Amino acid sequence: MQVVTGAEMQIIEKEAFAKLGLSPLVVMENAGSRIVEVLKQEYGAMDGKRVHILAGTGNNGGDGLVAARQLLALGARIKVYLVGDEQKLTPENAANLQILRKLGADCQPVKGSQIGKLRFSLGLADLIIDAVFGTGFSGALRGELESLVNVVNEVKAPVAAIDCPTGVNSANGEVRSAAVQAEITINLGFPKVGNVLYPGQAYAGRNIVVDLGFPLTHDGTRYLLGDESLGWLPVRRPWSHKGTFGHTLVVAGSRNYAGAASLSGQAVLRAGGGMVTLAVPEGIYSRFRPDELIVVPVGETAHGTIGVPSVQKLLELMEGKDVLAIGPGLTRQPEAVQVVQELLRKWQGPCVIDADALGALDAGFLETITEGRRSRWIITPHPGEMARLVGSDTGQVNANRLQAADDYARKWNMVVVLKGAPTIISSRKHTYINTSGNPGMATAGSGDVLTGLIAGLLSQGLDPLKAAALGVYVHGKAGDLAGQKGQRGLRAGDTLTSLQEILS
Repeated sequence: MQVVTGAEMQIIEKEAFAKLGLSPLVVMENAGSRIVEVLKQEYGAMDGKRVHILAGTGNNGGDGLVAARQLLALGARIKVYLVGDEQKLTPENAANLQILRKLGADCQPVKGSQIGKLRFSLGLADLIIDAVFGTGFSGALRGELESLVNVVNEVKAPVAAIDCPTGVNSANGEVRSAAVQAEITINLGFPKVGNVLYPGQAYAGRNIVVDLGFPLTHDGTRYLLGDESLGWLPVRRPWSHKGTFGHTLVVAGSRNYAGAASLSGQAVLRAGGGMVTLAVPEGIYSRFRPDELIVVPVGETAHGTIGVPSVQKLLELMEGKDVLAIGPGLTRQPEAVQVVQELLRKWQGPCVIDADALGALDAGFLETITEGRRSRWIITPHPGEMARLVGSDTGQVNANRLQAADDYARKWNMVVVLKGAPTIISSRKHTYINTSGNPGMATAGSGDVLTGLIAGLLSQGLDPLKAAALGVYVHGKAGDLAGQKGQRGLRAGDTLTSLQEILS
């Protein structure tokens, strides 16, 4: 499903108006009808319910007024609070306000001096509808608006926001001061970016998407990841054999991080990869029990990491492999970084570069690799690692997750998996925003499983962007399945055992 900013949605609607000859009033009527349908589904019959509507001066407020009229017809006891200067109402908003007043509806302006009275009134509501700004807000709430939002959040009535909760920037999810805490947010036409990125997602509550009664077309590049991505899985033919599904070389581990190597290797197999060779420093080789992994020891440094002693063996192991996964548990020892660069200079196929291997990707090194080869690379940084790659800090990366991932992917022509909540997957042409996963997955080893999972999908023939996006979604979905018994205490290894069920 495509996801858009408020500004993009305005363009989409204008193009539809021009192409189909639609009146904004008709579209507003459709929006109000869809809103009421959702409210009935979520909160039951409206007859006798006290529904209070906060309506701004723009068309979002107009959508709320249409909903108010239709709720009135259903027997709801409505109150409309007009937020802003009534002289600045859009024509469509003003027309619907006039109809409501002719029907005798209770419509009153919000004044700063009456905030205390408003708190009491809203406290009596069974449901509050937030139709103040929708997608038309950016910046920080101040003065009366901030006080109003604080009052809404203090009362116990559930809140349904239209398009975007007041105080949330629809373009990036930013909340600078306060924002309405909605129970549900009704996204009109397409889901809005600000409702799926944090902190906006936390204020949006549960996102519900409704159509506007006519087809919308948008040649966008941004999508939400959902179950439809499972359709990307390649068919496994009855005559297939282990070679059909690729041979992956995983270069991972060090003296203190043998587990990272093991998790990555096992994840390749759980993803459906045919064979895995796991290259680890010789000092930890004995810690691997016999199983399906082909574990090969390579020379190590005094620090127990790969280094100059391991280069020749690693180059030999690369021969005949279909996919390279490198980084988990390697450490950031300078000699290990040098080895990563040496291997990446020689490697021609698709690869996943994670964790400590990301330290090898300085600009000088990347410029020595052709764009064609980099297009087959997938990098999987967490925000701190992304900050080091772009010369920024973690806070700035998290505040602009979409832009950080998109900019780096475009600059270097690689697939970027910016881990976090939510994880962003970007290439030069397309961006996916993940919808699966839970806080229980914020634990050691989760990234190592993801690396192996993506590599396993690559080995089955998926292109890098789809392998990365599907890997992220499946990883989160496996975490959700494993977390049904409880998210606290969830281990990375628990997701491994869930992968087979998700990918079946």
